[in-house]
Amino acid sequence: MSPHRTLAVASLVFAPIFAGCLGSDASEAPEATATHEADISFATYYIARRDLRRCASPLCGGFFVSAVNQDKTVCADGTTAEECYVADIQFSSLLQLAGVEGTVREAIGVQRESTRAVLFGDLFPGQSGLGSLSLRFAWVALENAELRGGFYRVWHNGVVCVAAPCPSFDQEHLNTGAVRTIHEIDLKEVPGNGRDDFESGRALFSQLGMILTGQDVRIENYGPAGDATVLQATQGFLPVILPTLRGARAPVDNGPVIGRGPVDGGGEGGSGGIRSRNVQ
Repeated sequence: MSPHRTLAVASLVFAPIFAGCLGSDASEAPEATATHEADISFATYYIARRDLRRCASPLCGGFFVSAVNQDKTVCADGTTAEECYVADIQFSSLLQLAGVEGTVREAIGVQRESTRAVLFGDLFPGQSGLGSLSLRFAWVALENAELRGGFYRVWHNGVVCVAAPCPSFDQEHLNTGAVRTIHEIDLKEVPGNGRDDFESGRALFSQLGMILTGQDVRIENYGPAGDATVLQATQGFLPVILPTLRGARAPVDNGPVIGRGPVDGGGEGGSGGIRSRNVQ
C-alpha cells in the first residue's frame, strides 16, 4: 500500500461548512459544483504555523509546515527536516471556487501544536525556489486546542449490526497508509463539540470524513458482541467544505449524532457510536 492513501472526491456538490466565518462574498456565493477524480497518492497531510520573522518577503512571512505522524518532513528541495519553510500556499480550484481561502489561512496559527488546520497537498520549489504548498484540501477545527495523540481521518463505513459494539468506522492513520476499523468515536473532549456548527454527523457520513487527534482505547466486554475499540478524540477538524449528500445510507442532520453508541457497558446494536457529550 502506498504510504499516502488516495483521497478521491468525485462528482459532488460542495457547500462551505464554515460559511458563517467567511466574508460576505463567500457566504453569498452559490454552491460550487466540481468533479475531482485525481490519484493524489503522493500528497501529504500537514500542519503549519505562520512565519513571524522580520525580513524581506519571500524569504520570510510564509509558513512552516510539518507532516503529521512523522518525525521528519520531506521539504520541497528533497531535504528532510522537522519542519519546512514554504513561501506561499496555492489553493486548488475547488477551494478557490468555494471561497474558503480566508477561513483556512485564519486557522493556521503561530504555533503548530495548537493550529486549527490540517492541510492536504504537495510541496514543490515554486517560482521563488523557496518552496510552495499546493493545497488540495483542508480540514479546520472550530476552536483552539493542544494537539495530543495521533492524527486520524475517520469516516462511517456503512456497517450496521444487530448487537453492539459495531465496527462502523474506518480509521486512517495519516501519512502511514495504515487503515483499521473501530467501533466508536468519543468527542466529549473536543472543543466546540456542543456548537450548532460542529457538523460531525455530516462530516463522518461523507467521503471526506473528519480528522481527529487522540488515541484508540480498547474496552473489554463493551456489549453483547464483545470488546470495542474507541477513538478518544482531543481535537476535531471538519472538512472546510462538505458535499451535499444525496442517497445517504444513514441520517445526516445539521449537528452531531448524540449518544448513538452504547454507554456503560454496551447497548443493543445499530450503527457505531459518535459520543459528543456525557449521556446519563
